[in-house]
Amino acid sequence: MTGQRLPTRTLTYWRIRLLLFCIGPAVLGGFFYYTAARLFTIWTFVWMSLFLLLCFVYYPMYYHFYRYSVSGMLVRVSRGVIYNQMDAVFVRNLQYTKLSQTPLQKIMHLATLRLYAAGGVVRISGINYEEARLLRVQLGKKMEVEHGEHDHD
Repeated sequence: MTGQRLPTRTLTYWRIRLLLFCIGPAVLGGFFYYTAARLFTIWTFVWMSLFLLLCFVYYPMYYHFYRYSVSGMLVRVSRGVIYNQMDAVFVRNLQYTKLSQTPLQKIMHLATLRLYAAGGVVRISGINYEEARLLRVQLGKKMEVEHGEHDHD
């Protein structure tokens, strides 16, 4: 699928989020250092290996394959490393949209846009905040036109 890529700072956001998540395993590893030195070594090797694999292999590949596109009729999001997942929703089926930001996303001017339809939710995560806001407004106008036309039938 050809489409728009996420901003490069999204990759940085994912890495910082992973780093924050790794504080717990690091603290647990510190506890093992004083109680079981061998377990400390194994635990540290495992979680550091997983961290490095995610940070420098998986996330860059995931970022490379993440695409989204918005046309007059359809919104599509394609992502995945091991297998490709594509979510799509017709604009005419949209019920409402939701724009959200975590504190870290707010600092990095990123957001998550969720598009709710009868069949489920399509999520564009890590999108530039201003772009997400404008996209939400555009989709809202299209939803008004679509739903307004159906109400008069």
